[in-house]
Amino acid sequence: MDEELYNKYVKLGRGNWGRGYNLLKTMYLGYLQLIKDEEFTPVVELSINVFLEIFKARRNETPIIMYPFNFGPEIFHAMDITPLMQEMFSVGLAPSHLNEIYLDFTNKVGYGDNPTLCNAQRPLIGAYMQDSAPIPDLLFFLSTPCNPLSISYQVFQQLTGVPSFNIDIPYWAYNEVSEFYDEKTMRYIIDQLKSLISWLEKQTKQKLNPDKFQQTMLWLNEAREYALEFNELLKTVPCPADSVAGYTNTICMATRGGTYDAVKGTKFLRDTAAENVKNGIGGIPDEKIRIAWPYTHVFFDYGLFPWLEREFNAVTILDLIGFYQPLPQDISTNEKCFESLAKGTLDFPMIGTCRGPIEYYIDFVINYVKDYKVDCVIFPMQFACKHAYLMTRVTSEAVREETGVPTLIFGVDPYDSREVTSDAIRGKISEFLTQIVL
Repeated sequence: MDEELYNKYVKLGRGNWGRGYNLLKTMYLGYLQLIKDEEFTPVVELSINVFLEIFKARRNETPIIMYPFNFGPEIFHAMDITPLMQEMFSVGLAPSHLNEIYLDFTNKVGYGDNPTLCNAQRPLIGAYMQDSAPIPDLLFFLSTPCNPLSISYQVFQQLTGVPSFNIDIPYWAYNEVSEFYDEKTMRYIIDQLKSLISWLEKQTKQKLNPDKFQQTMLWLNEAREYALEFNELLKTVPCPADSVAGYTNTICMATRGGTYDAVKGTKFLRDTAAENVKNGIGGIPDEKIRIAWPYTHVFFDYGLFPWLEREFNAVTILDLIGFYQPLPQDISTNEKCFESLAKGTLDFPMIGTCRGPIEYYIDFVINYVKDYKVDCVIFPMQFACKHAYLMTRVTSEAVREETGVPTLIFGVDPYDSREVTSDAIRGKISEFLTQIVL
């Protein structure tokens, strides 16, 4: 980024962001400093805009809605409601370990501990009680992928007094070829999405604009197409992207889905991967190991994947959040638009794999191992993800039996460096790769 552009964005972020938003402002300025010397790409521009849109909304008194990472914000963008992905704050603090201050405070007031509730949400409770967290105008959450998330949002609502709405995600499949198909699934989720819009209209006193809704869906379809093509390109050997590109793809859709920012971001990632495939270039030099990582990142250690790339020439092709699966859909009518949103909700990362029978997750991992020519599978599991924690052992055995690919399971809290340290994690992975995989 050139100096003039950097200074422009610093200037745009100046001023009072409002009560509880000062730490978010600090994160924005820190992000600018971090990427100051990097190439200014559409993905960088998108990330900056995520912050600035929140500041603009506070300044212009535009409604802000806080929501979790596992829901596409298309409806919010279509209704001119500024989305604030909750994990942008609570998980965004993890690399600097600032979240641990709020985790400790939350412990002191008696709200849970690491083995029972997920630390992706829990820091926000302590931050709210210390007047340090951004208070939105509205709250939205889902019943999946876990009880800790939905329970924590109820606590957020009690602490802030902010109106909230939640969607119950159905257990069964919508695809008729699935053995778990239920004809009521699609209608159930569509009706709830329509109820969400009615609730938003009532809360904000503004109606959904049909023309803006259609444009939002067109942009959503275009970005989904690029994401799908990107996923297909990752099957190439060597993998044409590095270990965080897939996660970046999902972040584009989880923060700016339904906007032109997401179209530009996903197209950039697709084009970069396609150019590398064309030229026979890998996302990392001299690729030797292809890793499936069917869980979240270890967020307090953003250097973990680059370390794997340097030390073992290992590319992590899959992480559970970083594989965006919703497909482009028919949006020729208003009802088809809602079907598209419903399918996207049911297939969103971590929702599609963790909302129903264990077979959803097992089949997902096995198919990925086969399709992407994976050499090993690594499961970094935290007990707070009780559903995934229980599925992992069964999935690990199924992978080994059906594909012969070795697997590693180890315990970790992805958000708290004090539970299992970076050194301990890297030691376990190093031993596994050197003694079993290589």
